Amino acid sequence: MLIGELAQKTGLSKDTIRFYEKIGLIMPSHRKVGSGYKEYDDATIDRLVFIGHAKALGFTLKEIEQAINPWREGEFSKNEKLQILKGKIHELDQKIEQFNNIRNHLITKLNKVEQGLL
Repeated sequence: MLIGELAQKTGLSKDTIRFYEKIGLIMPSHRKVGSGYKEYDDATIDRLVFIGHAKALGFTLKEIEQAINPWREGEFSKNEKLQILKGKIHELDQKIEQFNNIRNHLITKLNKVEQGLL
């Protein structure tokens, strides 16, 4: 499939797909002879879905880039996968705590404004 169809099937923009290709997260399966258009296979869809899931878990593109091939090809042991995921969950828990602190601070300010104290 060409990049337009890949974009349609994944919900990603062509620019995002090109960027992921540029940084090595995906590669076209081959180029069409004559036209030079890049073609992508169904495995690329799976890879983009995996990237989306990893991003949703809070992984950076750099972290995904460093882990995607070993993870998908079974080079990480179960314990290594667990360590990576637990580490990311810990980071997310810390961010949630920070967001809650900010939220509580804003609620306090809101209450003071509503009471005419600010």
